[in-house]
Amino acid sequence: MRDIRIPGIRRALRASSRRAVDREVDEEIRFHIEARTEELMRLGLSEREASERARAEYGDVAASRRELTRIDQRRAGLERREEMLMTFLDDLSYAARSLSRRPALLIVTTLTLSIGIAANAIMFGVVDQLLLRPPAHVAGPDLVKRIYYRDVEAGQARFGSSTVYPVLTALRASTSSFSDLAAYSDASPFSLGTGRDAQSASVQLVSGNWFRLLGVRPSLGRFFIPDDDVVPHGQPVAILGYGFWQQQFAGDTGALGRSIQLQGKTFTIVGVAPRAFAGIDRRRVDVWLPVSAMADEALGPGWHNTDNHWWAQIIGRLRPAATPEAAAAEATLTYRGFVRKWNDRWRDSTSSIILSSIVATRTPEGITRESRVSLWLMGVSVIVLLIACANVANLLIARTLERRREIAVRMALGIGRGRLVRMLFAEAGLLAFLGSLAALGIWLGASRVVQDVLLPNVAWSESLLDLRVFGFTLGVAVLAMLLAGVAPALQGMSTRVSEGLKASARQVAGGRGRLRFALVLAQAALSVVLLVGAGLTVRSLNRVVSREVGIDRDRVLRVTMPLSSFGFERPQIEEIYRRGMERVRQIPGVTNVAVARLTVPMGSASASSFSVPGVPDQDIPGGGPYNSAVTSGFFRAIGAPLVAGRDFTPDEERTTSRVLIVNEMVARAYWPDASPIGRCAKFGSDTLCSVVVGVVRNVLQFSLIRDDRAIVYAPPSHPGVGDALPRGMLVRVAGDPKTIIPLVRAELQALSPSMPFVTVRPYSELVAAQLQPWRLAATMFALFGVIALVIAAVGLYSVMAYWVSQRRHEIGVRMALGAQRADVVRLVALQSSRAVVAGLILGGVVALVASRWLTDLLYETSARDPVVYGGAALVLGLAAIVASVVPARRSTAVDPAQAIRAE
Repeated sequence: MRDIRIPGIRRALRASSRRAVDREVDEEIRFHIEARTEELMRLGLSEREASERARAEYGDVAASRRELTRIDQRRAGLERREEMLMTFLDDLSYAARSLSRRPALLIVTTLTLSIGIAANAIMFGVVDQLLLRPPAHVAGPDLVKRIYYRDVEAGQARFGSSTVYPVLTALRASTSSFSDLAAYSDASPFSLGTGRDAQSASVQLVSGNWFRLLGVRPSLGRFFIPDDDVVPHGQPVAILGYGFWQQQFAGDTGALGRSIQLQGKTFTIVGVAPRAFAGIDRRRVDVWLPVSAMADEALGPGWHNTDNHWWAQIIGRLRPAATPEAAAAEATLTYRGFVRKWNDRWRDSTSSIILSSIVATRTPEGITRESRVSLWLMGVSVIVLLIACANVANLLIARTLERRREIAVRMALGIGRGRLVRMLFAEAGLLAFLGSLAALGIWLGASRVVQDVLLPNVAWSESLLDLRVFGFTLGVAVLAMLLAGVAPALQGMSTRVSEGLKASARQVAGGRGRLRFALVLAQAALSVVLLVGAGLTVRSLNRVVSREVGIDRDRVLRVTMPLSSFGFERPQIEEIYRRGMERVRQIPGVTNVAVARLTVPMGSASASSFSVPGVPDQDIPGGGPYNSAVTSGFFRAIGAPLVAGRDFTPDEERTTSRVLIVNEMVARAYWPDASPIGRCAKFGSDTLCSVVVGVVRNVLQFSLIRDDRAIVYAPPSHPGVGDALPRGMLVRVAGDPKTIIPLVRAELQALSPSMPFVTVRPYSELVAAQLQPWRLAATMFALFGVIALVIAAVGLYSVMAYWVSQRRHEIGVRMALGAQRADVVRLVALQSSRAVVAGLILGGVVALVASRWLTDLLYETSARDPVVYGGAALVLGLAAIVASVVPARRSTAVDPAQAIRAE
């Protein structure tokens, strides 16, 4: 009698492996065929006939086998995933319960991981916006290219981005690789309104097709159309930046059609740019104007057809079929033909055009200094993460050692090693998850501070947290889980059942201790690297900040008034400056006021002829000499000391006087071996001799470092000055400049109802942008260095505290045999010092090797400064001592009798 078969019973007992699935499918098919065969045999068919008919009725066995195999494998996979999920949830639940019983461990590890993850998320956000992300709202950014011009001078390649407007006209007419080409200027401060209510607005001039080329859509109204930018005189229309629209018009849609006054000229508002759009240079822009509507006033007559106005920066959109290389080659031929035809000086030009990314920080010369600093800090944040993960791994290893009996019992009961690894990783995963949540909170609170305080000139996107940052944070959290969990998991897998079941507290193998001390060594070494980096960048920043530039930057204000642009005539301008000086002198806290013509520090610059009879013309680095006409007391006002001779007198200021003061660079160039005082020199358009009456310290002109310029000073009455108008007022204050600036501006704004916005800025603010790379590097290196130091100290403390707890029996025996408390303290100190000293040596070597890449960020500071390396070693050593004090004191409190009985 045949076995009774219940249909589907084997399908209910599915196996998970592929071979088992195949076997089950074959048995099921056989079962169906055999069952049908028996049914047909009961109907009177022979066994052979019944079998053949059953197979025929069943159909394509191979196709059925494939379909059933696919169904079973899918169900088996689903079951495996469900089982793994349930196991994972069980492990997480167990890890949560277990960690909740150790709140101190939970808090320390979560906080440590959150700091490491947040540091990476913050720096990724900076790098992403500076280097990776194209400007907001630009359509097809990969097709939009910036045009740079490459020249070779003295064997060195030089790149520039500014050119004259006729180059744009030539490229438009003679190139086919671009679907469109547009020009724009750097954003500049314009006076918004006049009189007491005047304000400053950041304005950018663009060609009429600029927005169309970028593919940006307006938030309100329209963008420029071709009729708005008819060269040479376009329509007086304006497009507002979104933030400016919100600030000035409270987001009122009725702003369209209203007028604003810029530089004394009225413009009609026709559109509003979208939120977070700040052009393509990531600099705040309040208003965009057609270049032809303002170029005569801002650039001067002839801006569109001469080679005298170098302002135009050109972008182009490639046609879909064009390659950047082919477009650059075509543009280069056009450019060379243009310049050779345009100007005899360029007839042998070998200049070429280079196409570069629309991202402003990525240029043909490489990335900008701020971006290089950001990349460095991205690497530093990775080091912080490694230190944090090493710290957490150390704590979890200690926890795994405490649980070795539990692990041994589980293994004795048959738990697989894979399940054991998942169970041990669950704690690391839970900690990484909690750390990433805390990191996002830290990121939201700290990232804007980093962006706005350390890089205030960058226009950041409105969104603080997006999918890119969230995805990166998630990836870092997974990496942290792996880094922090792999060592404890390996430690748990290495547990032997027999040893674990009978292990006592003092039976921690030396190899396990070596792993923990190796992690401490790694933390110490990485901390040394960060401390050295912090020391070098802070030292470099101090050198830059304290550099003598001839101006007391914290006490001197520069005042500029664009009077000529607003139609003021010479007598009016002279009168405004005269009255302005009188009013400003009366302000409490103002100690000196002076006026400069031609050349103003960190402002305008003018060069003219300067010669010394009997001395050949000198080729001075940086060009020049530059010339400046200043009132008496100018050098006292800015804080530039005279190193020889005297200052101008009030009489020399008012009456025609042929006297000069030269700076040290001019003195060295023309009188290298003699004093220039009393010597003859010819200045400007004057053909008669002028007498040098003084030598002054070199004064900052353009750049804070490596940019000393030769400057010759004359009184305003000197015949060589010509009809130069005042360019700026210099005000020296005794109090806080922030409180005096509004008073100075208010006094000057009141001088005329038509007065443009008066710009008053301290020199500390004027040079702040140049200090940003050093300040960013120093601040973040120091911050990350302190974080790393604290984490490393906590790690060392945890190791030593655990070591003391595990050696209580040994310490008790030693003390019972006569060891003194000092001997026990030395034992603990020796144990901690081994890892720290080894870490100091290894970290010092790594820092020496890595320091060569930091050279570009340093100023007058050696990347191998022994003071910095010694200081880093001292700081880490002191932190190690502090971290070892509590465990060392705890070790001396061990009662020998209790310790021995406890074992």
